[in-house]
Amino acid sequence: MAAEEKKAQRHWIYVLGGVVLQAKARMWAERKSRQGKIYEVIEGAAAGSESGRLSRIQNDDVVYVFADAVSDGRLGEWAIGPEELVRHLRAEGLSQGHRSLKIFASRSGDGERAASFAERVYDAMRAEFPQVTVFGYLGQVAAEGFDGHKTAGLGEGESLESTSREEWTARGARARDNRVQFPPE
Repeated sequence: MAAEEKKAQRHWIYVLGGVVLQAKARMWAERKSRQGKIYEVIEGAAAGSESGRLSRIQNDDVVYVFADAVSDGRLGEWAIGPEELVRHLRAEGLSQGHRSLKIFASRSGDGERAASFAERVYDAMRAEFPQVTVFGYLGQVAAEGFDGHKTAGLGEGESLESTSREEWTARGARARDNRVQFPPE
């Protein structure tokens, strides 16, 4: 019998928002899937739910928590705090061996005077999820970008539509160039 093939890494977009955000997530997943990556959308369950929607995620998969923005220390239209988010992810079945959680929401990595939302999520997770790395993004984010890449680091009121490819490239507005991670590398 041949050795078991290694499973391809999946990317899961866990949407904490309404129909507009869900539509953006589906477009993002379709675009990335056409590029040969495996992206799937999971609609966020209501707070307090224990539906197990995240239980099929493997420890090496990437989970994007997709929400509008961090405002007043709370995430997106659900207005959920870091500790509440961790409780919610646990209740939804995220394995304690999970390794990569990306908070894809505007300003999730910003933190000049206080810890960023992403850092606060990491602090709330690290005892129970000892292998996790949590990422946050600076400035405004968008699931769209040039060449199929995500965008981050835009200023308040800026959008991809008002930015040329040359300006986007010169500013380093690709999402991976505008993310922070906890624990730091």
